Amino acid sequence: MYIGIDVGGTHTDAVLLDSDFRVHSTAKALTESDFILSLEKVLTKILQDLPKRGLVKRITISTTLGLNSVLTGSADKVGVLVTLGPGLPFDPSVLGVPTRVLSATQDHRGLILTPFNLQEAKQAAEELVEQGAQALVVASKFGPKNPALESEIVGAIQGIPSGPVLGASSVFGSLNFPRRLGSAILNAAVWRLYGKFLRDLEFTIKGQGLSAKINILKSDGGIMGFEEANRVPVNALAAGPAASLLGMWSLYNDSGDEDLLMVDMGGTSTDLSILSRGAPLMTSRGMRVAGRDTLVRGLLTSSLALGGDTDLSWDGDKFIPEAKRRGLALALDPLNADSRPPTLTDALNVLGRTQVGDVDISLKAFAKLGSDPKSIAQKAVEAVFGHLTSALSEFLERANRQPVYTINEFLVDWKLEPKKVVFLGGPAFPMAEFSRDFLGIPAEAPKEATYANALGAALARPTFEAELYADTVMGTMSIPTLGINKKINPSYNLDSAKKDLLDALAGQERVQLTLEESFNQVVHYGRTGRTIRVKAQGSPGLISMNS
Repeated sequence: MYIGIDVGGTHTDAVLLDSDFRVHSTAKALTESDFILSLEKVLTKILQDLPKRGLVKRITISTTLGLNSVLTGSADKVGVLVTLGPGLPFDPSVLGVPTRVLSATQDHRGLILTPFNLQEAKQAAEELVEQGAQALVVASKFGPKNPALESEIVGAIQGIPSGPVLGASSVFGSLNFPRRLGSAILNAAVWRLYGKFLRDLEFTIKGQGLSAKINILKSDGGIMGFEEANRVPVNALAAGPAASLLGMWSLYNDSGDEDLLMVDMGGTSTDLSILSRGAPLMTSRGMRVAGRDTLVRGLLTSSLALGGDTDLSWDGDKFIPEAKRRGLALALDPLNADSRPPTLTDALNVLGRTQVGDVDISLKAFAKLGSDPKSIAQKAVEAVFGHLTSALSEFLERANRQPVYTINEFLVDWKLEPKKVVFLGGPAFPMAEFSRDFLGIPAEAPKEATYANALGAALARPTFEAELYADTVMGTMSIPTLGINKKINPSYNLDSAKKDLLDALAGQERVQLTLEESFNQVVHYGRTGRTIRVKAQGSPGLISMNS
């Protein structure tokens, strides 16, 4: 049997599937500040009729906690130490975080031209911590060619911040410096949060008498083990949206040539995605998260800080959704009902579309704003849909403007034109009803809408990715994310690299070579060698489908 759990900012959902992938039981609970309590509630409920807990062979967890922390500004503050080298100039201000450029340098081959200065590095780290940095990233422009410089600096400044000190090349091995930096910054920002999450998760699941393997859902719809999740939590940052899309895929995989738009609204955020011609779409280069371009391989999704519990500020004429969730809907948070604005959930209560918590508290909140609470609540819904409509238009425009791929790596050469909107999440059913007046295309919510995210997590297939770099002039080959380094001879070529990478990934299923590059190096007007780059990855999918 299979368990899928999605830990969201507002609710924790769980589903237990039998050996034929049919739903055996489901559960939902409010996500407590101590999420263990929520996890224990949903596990107890879905397992209550299970005669033997040894029947559970796999548990997969997805969570939006990291993404929500980034979107709402509650993640750790990050500082960056950079070393440069030849090529395009670097403007530290574009990172949007405190940054110090060190005097150490590397060239395009990874050769250290200027060693790092110990005192300079320590002083820079201390200055960043004084500016509020709780975690530090060390990034060398050509670090993937030779991570030694980054490693030396990381070792020298460990312990200066209270949080982690991480080398950018240990997160991702790509030479794309801006995207590598974006990935590393986000990884450091959520590193401590995920570390605690994983420790608590393992403790709670074992406490329930379960011995099944625990996996973490990744942004690309695949799964990873605890070791990778601890090292590179940024890979799981958009796991929540991925879980929802996988759940929707399992329900709508026979949608033919239609494009379906997914809107999954939770309490804290809303996730948007597309199911095109019966399959999810992938990003072409890497996800964009909270305004940062990254190297995180992911499904084509977008998240906005808008949910059922988002405060809706009233200016006397219209509502303005706030970017930061401050708590549950007032109907579920009566002690703070006089100190906060109402939420979308409260508006749906007033309009009779939901009965969440104490409906009278929702009515009183809107009655304070005017003599006709229902008409004011209707304006609240209109404000949410106005915000949502703009986000959907921007998402579709961006998707049609850039190269995107199906989950099996086929380039999409058709225009994405959704003919239907599928709503998932807590408010899915009333939102689907309202959307017909706002979005202009048919909308629906499947009966599984409230636990589709947990369903997607339970059905996710394992994936992985790795990149190989070789330089025949330097005589080195490395696969940074696997910790593999070896000496090579001048005859090493692209075929050698592909074989080495596939050998390193032996035993993995559905391996795809997604990038093959070989460039001649010219020194003193003579061809002296090659730089080679090869990338491989597993294909995401559903264990219940031959996908």
